[in-house]
Amino acid sequence: MRTRLLVTMVLLLGGALPARAAVVVIANYTADPVDFTVAEAGAKPRKHTLPANHVTPVYVTGPVDITFRASGRDTMLRLDMYNVYMFLPDEAAGLRLDGAELPEKALERDTRAELNPIPRDPPVKVPVTLYVDDSDPRAEQLWQKELRARFDEVADVIEKTSGIRLEFAGFSTWKSDPDAKNLTELLTGFEDAVKAKPGTLVVGYSSRKIDEKLDPAFGVSRGLAGRHILLREWRPKNEPERVEVLLHYLAEALGAVGSPDTGSAMRGKLADGYILRAGSVLRLDPLNALALNLWADERRREPGVTVETLSPVNRQRLTRIYKALLKAAPGDTLGVTYLDGLDRDFAKDPNPMLKNPDRPPVALGKRDELARKIVQAIAQRAKRNAELGAQSLTGDELTQAYVRVAAEAALKQQGPEMVPAFLIALGVALDDTGALADDAITASVKDLETESERKARLAVLGNPTLAGRRDLCRRFFLGCATGELLSPAAAEHAAVGRAQFDLHKPSGLCFPAVAAEFTGIAFARAAFNDPEILNDVITKFSASDYLPPLTGLRNGFSVEKFEEVYGDTGDARFVELLADIRKRIKTVRVYR
Repeated sequence: MRTRLLVTMVLLLGGALPARAAVVVIANYTADPVDFTVAEAGAKPRKHTLPANHVTPVYVTGPVDITFRASGRDTMLRLDMYNVYMFLPDEAAGLRLDGAELPEKALERDTRAELNPIPRDPPVKVPVTLYVDDSDPRAEQLWQKELRARFDEVADVIEKTSGIRLEFAGFSTWKSDPDAKNLTELLTGFEDAVKAKPGTLVVGYSSRKIDEKLDPAFGVSRGLAGRHILLREWRPKNEPERVEVLLHYLAEALGAVGSPDTGSAMRGKLADGYILRAGSVLRLDPLNALALNLWADERRREPGVTVETLSPVNRQRLTRIYKALLKAAPGDTLGVTYLDGLDRDFAKDPNPMLKNPDRPPVALGKRDELARKIVQAIAQRAKRNAELGAQSLTGDELTQAYVRVAAEAALKQQGPEMVPAFLIALGVALDDTGALADDAITASVKDLETESERKARLAVLGNPTLAGRRDLCRRFFLGCATGELLSPAAAEHAAVGRAQFDLHKPSGLCFPAVAAEFTGIAFARAAFNDPEILNDVITKFSASDYLPPLTGLRNGFSVEKFEEVYGDTGDARFVELLADIRKRIKTVRVYR
């Protein structure tokens, strides 16, 4: 009997587990079910059964080991995140697992566990409305029943394959153009007659007669660029193949492209009899399944996402997937279009950052407790350094040592509080002026250490610098803390306030210090978007990588000199200077 629904892998150990952030897609191209176990570091192994001719995602938080039986013994392999693996028949071993060789190099971050993984539950919801045109001869009750059953079957496959839940949003009708000569003209008329909101899809079935010699296609869409799908209602001639056609075009609208997989609904020739055969499965191919999972992540961030608005990391991952699909099935129009946009953007920035504005809520109590531990770790590192006497670290090297120990301490307690605690702790621990504690809007940091602990820390702190300057170091990390504690605008306002206070000091106002504090605020935003920065700074933290060019920014302004050159902080000349500082910051890769 033909299997028509994608069967979810059965979880045999540990009960239901929350969906994870990263994904690995596994396909079974053998004639029998395959049992396997996946194991992540620090977690219980999870047993799965994958039926024959099925494709399914496995959600993980980091690199994972898979174990399966081959040649009568257990075989263990390490799986890379964001990749595709296929169980294949093997004459000698009976079974083997091959990984897809995607073009170009994978992101280095994909070899490590996810930091602050975003849950995949609940699934991403995409409302879909079903239409028929005014030439449909059936009674309303009949066509609604048929289309709803067709839609439900396809929606089930897409959700189990990609985590995208297509939600039925209703039925309706529209007047199609009786003079349309092809499906593209019908689609254009459908788009004009029926409006669709961002993040939604509408599927229109037309009973208009179109010359099949001029236009033999079963349907048409604009892929990710559109929200409308136009399908012929009476072709193909049987219902199972019509279901497969609907899967093809809905998947296409969600980001799938052509595939050479002869069992995939994305193959070039539909209605070829495949889905009518015994053992056939209504499914997608593993590469398109992986692509749709990445598009699902993007839809969590922005329902109306396009190639142009992709996050940089998924831009690179999708570039590799579409290149692999086009290599196997050259000439696919949508694949070429997507890759043209993806590759052009990728060439501009081959070292992308994760954009993750939807981090989980931060528990302030847990954040402050972790920040307290990080401040203590920095103080202990300072004490050990001071004990070295003449061999102790100084300057930029000492700053790197402090940043490293802070990141290591933060990473020991992964979660949404990790990055905020790291930023706040550095602002407290590398400041010797008490600026945060003395400011009413950031005074909560007083509780991170006692007065005696603060005195002990300052006694051994030494002279940490950035670009050889103590003030740049101090102000950069003050910016990190205020950038976490306050909104970006409020943090910049606090930085300008500190600059005004500097006017009354003997050293005067130094614009490089203002730029350093603004940069610390930008660093806080970058770390907010990309927790992987904590791993990066363990290896290296240098002024050249994290400070913008400071050439031309002047030092030592007195009150009188400032008023002469800039008037006050509301003056257009001063506002222009701050704009120049922001522009300089954006030239640094990590802040783009």
